Amino acid sequence: MKKKQIYFFVGTPAEYIKIAPVIRELRKRKINFKIITSGQSKILFDELKDFTGNIKADIAFNIKAYKLSIPHFILWTIRTFVACLNSLQKEFSGVDKSSSYLIVHGDTVSSLMGTFIAKIYRMRLVHIESGLRSFNFLEPFPEEINRFLISHLADIRFCQNKSALDNVKNLRGININTKQNTLIESFWWAVRRKTEMNFFKKFKKYYVLYVRRQDHIFFKKEWLVKILEFVVTNANKKINCIFVLHPLASVFLSPEKNANLYYLLGKRLFLFSTLPYTDFIKVMNNAEFAVTDGCTNQEEVYYMGLPFLALRNRTERTEGLGKNVVISKGNKNIIRSFLKSYKKYRRNPVVVKERPSKIIVDYLTIH
Repeated sequence: MKKKQIYFFVGTPAEYIKIAPVIRELRKRKINFKIITSGQSKILFDELKDFTGNIKADIAFNIKAYKLSIPHFILWTIRTFVACLNSLQKEFSGVDKSSSYLIVHGDTVSSLMGTFIAKIYRMRLVHIESGLRSFNFLEPFPEEINRFLISHLADIRFCQNKSALDNVKNLRGININTKQNTLIESFWWAVRRKTEMNFFKKFKKYYVLYVRRQDHIFFKKEWLVKILEFVVTNANKKINCIFVLHPLASVFLSPEKNANLYYLLGKRLFLFSTLPYTDFIKVMNNAEFAVTDGCTNQEEVYYMGLPFLALRNRTERTEGLGKNVVISKGNKNIIRSFLKSYKKYRRNPVVVKERPSKIIVDYLTIH
């Protein structure tokens, strides 16, 4: 007799951080599951070990190298997709597909890959963080396209708020409001977790600056450098800058290749590579404000009430809009105004009692 099984198809650290509460809830209830990693980015499971317990990938595909090349990314996607189809055929043949789930999260290429795999093997597809929309397929690219396709193909959609729920209400399948993003559970664990990482305290006042949008890095390098120079030129010179350099951005955004940007920051600059999640949250939580070219962390800054400037035209998320989150829309006047009066965007932390992971696991175990 074939058995029911729950699979997570994960490609990036951000995905894992957001599904970690669901994994934690499944383990608390002693419900079996398996994790498949695509290799889009390296996932350090041990960073959340104190939250989830000892977790590792049950099925892992080769990790993609960091290269600033669209052809390389496309080639990796094709090779990994073919490898997944070949390798997972035997795995899925032993499960009851009518009652088993393949869970994807958000909007990554890996999530889209997992979606097609679920459809090909007729698995029940679950989409967590469903319903988010920027309503422009070119921003963010390709995430908005991925979200659109995944949500239309999903059998079960878990949406983080009413706005997201409304965006998919006319699609076939099951739509469930989890009240909040699952991220809120990982976030508050990270905030409360004790750590020896206190280096940021010696910087006194500082802001956090980072870039990671692949569409900006691939197609708008010159604009990105110029807008970063504008930010550091107009930011308060008495405030230090913690510049978190994403691996993809570090290929071209370095002191050697962009000397003027680093010269403008001068002695106020503290440069770091990507930080572990708990360290990153503590650095952000103690900052004066944050500036980035993406909205990946829009929920977290909303939870902590941190003034946040997004260097983009639109966002797919509603958290913090009109409160602590400002979308620059490429307007230098908006950027300059935010940098001069960022304190007015400070809000109290958001604490909620809802546990999205419980809502999700309750449904998966009953149906």
